[in-house]
Amino acid sequence: MGFVMQDRKQFVVTCKRCRRDVPAGVKEFPFQSIVVTCPLCGEQRRYLPSEVLLGRSNHHVAKQART
Repeated sequence: MGFVMQDRKQFVVTCKRCRRDVPAGVKEFPFQSIVVTCPLCGEQRRYLPSEVLLGRSNHHVAKQART
C-alpha cells in the first residue's frame, strides 16, 4: 500500500465564462461579495457568498500553477 496524498479542499467559485472551478482566494467563508479573476480565461467577476463552495479547483488551474 502506497502513500496517498489528498488534495486539500479550499473555497472555490465556478467561473461564469469558462465554467471551471477556480480558487476564490479567501481563507474563510466570505459574508460579502468577492471579486475573483479566473486564472484560465482572465475574466474578472463579482461572486456572491451563495456562489462560493468548499471544494477542489479544476485540474487545469493546478497544472497552470505548476508551470
